[in-house]
Amino acid sequence: MNVMIEMTALSVGRPHNGASTEAVAAWYEAKSRLHEHLASLGGPDADRERALAVSAHERSLRMLRTVAA
Repeated sequence: MNVMIEMTALSVGRPHNGASTEAVAAWYEAKSRLHEHLASLGGPDADRERALAVSAHERSLRMLRTVAA
């Protein structure tokens, strides 16, 4: 994973006001993958990155559950 490319894609691809719930959930899932990758690199911020990955993933799942309900 190229971190700079992924960060740029997240920044440029951030869902706009009025985007579908599915699009926003997909964005959060992509954010989760980036933070999980950063956590896997280790270092002093690995625990924080892992927590951010979990948080983004859970937010994505919550959003998708509202669509399915």
